Amino acid sequence: MSSDTDRTISNRSKYESMDLSGSVYLVSGDGKIISLPMPSRSPRDPLNWGRNRRVLAFLPVLWYQIVCLVLVQATSSLFIGVQQKFSSEVGCIFMVSATSLFQGFGSFLWAPLSLAVGRRPAFVLATFVLTASTLWAALSNDFYQYLAALCLGAVAQGFALSASLLLIIDLAFIHERPQAVALNWALTPAAAYAIFSLAPEMSSDGTNYKRFYQIWVVPCFISIALALFFFPETYFIRPAQSYDGRILAQSATEKTEFYESWEAFPGGKHLPDAPDHPDHPELQRWWFMRYQYRLFVTTRAGWRGMFACYPQVILCLINPLILWVAVLQAIMLCSYISIGETIVVTLVSEPYNLTPTFVARGSAAIVPASLLTWPVCSYVLSLATKKLAMRNGGIREAEYYLPAFIIPVLAAVLSNILYGLAVQHIWDYAIIVIALALNAFAFYAIAIVATIWVTEAFPRWAAPAIVVVFGVSYITSTGMSYIVLAWIRSQGIQAMQMELALVIFVVGCIGGPFAFFGKGVRQRINGRWAASEAGALRPQACGQ
Repeated sequence: MSSDTDRTISNRSKYESMDLSGSVYLVSGDGKIISLPMPSRSPRDPLNWGRNRRVLAFLPVLWYQIVCLVLVQATSSLFIGVQQKFSSEVGCIFMVSATSLFQGFGSFLWAPLSLAVGRRPAFVLATFVLTASTLWAALSNDFYQYLAALCLGAVAQGFALSASLLLIIDLAFIHERPQAVALNWALTPAAAYAIFSLAPEMSSDGTNYKRFYQIWVVPCFISIALALFFFPETYFIRPAQSYDGRILAQSATEKTEFYESWEAFPGGKHLPDAPDHPDHPELQRWWFMRYQYRLFVTTRAGWRGMFACYPQVILCLINPLILWVAVLQAIMLCSYISIGETIVVTLVSEPYNLTPTFVARGSAAIVPASLLTWPVCSYVLSLATKKLAMRNGGIREAEYYLPAFIIPVLAAVLSNILYGLAVQHIWDYAIIVIALALNAFAFYAIAIVATIWVTEAFPRWAAPAIVVVFGVSYITSTGMSYIVLAWIRSQGIQAMQMELALVIFVVGCIGGPFAFFGKGVRQRINGRWAASEAGALRPQACGQ
């Protein structure tokens, strides 16, 4: 960045370009994307790694998420077999809802924990918990043991909804995040549902739940190996450093500031410069490997950073720009569960009488639907945002991401209407499968857009914002999903789906004014913990 550009940025008002979260100078005058944040010279900085290495670091996370999602979907696939085996037990019908509830609880654990011990130790621990729960399910002999195993596994699966998103963002520059997040939410369900189509063979057409878990414990053990040996630490506190004769510092709002000397830098030179000498320990391969792959550590923020995250969660809950997304995510999850809880029973019953194997094959329609979220969402979030930023003098406002919410909202509304009509009027089963695929597209598209919006609009609150959007939404959707069947019995499947579509549309429309007034709202949202960088996307040394 040239000195003239630096001086121009420095002269802008505080709200315009310096400390206002979500407003970033991202496009230069000649239309080129600026790679921010600027990586340090430390080999521990994930932004200092090459693209291939960052992709390799992402693969263990992707594998873990696929393993988790297959287990989540197996809950509904094995529903009939479990109900037959434990017919005298009460509560089989709520297995899916219980899984969602504990996934939400898991989100409250893993994202804050990764701030205290680092991403890698939290990730490795999650893989061990997931494997243990899968073994427990494979060995369970009564319903309550099986349900407890599902709940423990759901806690581990909460990592895939919270801390794993922080891992992915750790590995990406600002302009790469929409592509990275969209790719993650597209590949995970695509691979999981492709594998899930083989679930009948692994469970004797859904009647032998133990056999499925005995087979699936193998991918769980593979996830442990990948996490232990192939995933390095990505949590990195980027220090101020010497750059072109001046001192470069980057705040947790992802702004770059230059100081003439260390004396002018707030706090002085309290951290060592990045390594330059070839004999510096950080540049020695053995030292780097030992540091990046160790397990028993605490971050600079430590447990204080973890516990500081929870007051930020409360602030996020009363933040209208985040609460709206959490409510919308919860309602759309309720929509997704309402179809997931009824589609299997609908298609294997009169008048369709399809086999569980055939129904599982039909779920493969979700594969192209989820893959479609990648080009659609990444185009809107990346290219459209770049054009809007160029019109704004190169400054990207977080509100430029809001129009992308239109896509999942309209897709969800259409899918609920189509599903209700198809089931009520006994249309061809292919229409029901199309409605399922469209609903899956909406569900994963809203996850992409919501992740980018909350982390880019409030980078200081990235971890607690993700906890709220996915943790709170999964917990609250559980309460709503409990009444789905009662709602259907009271209103009928068609009326219930129509009403749900209306709720999604109304809540989605609430976000419209934020596109025009969101920046002003962001300027005024503050609180005792607002300046804390413990839960930031890029925590800085000066903020700890």
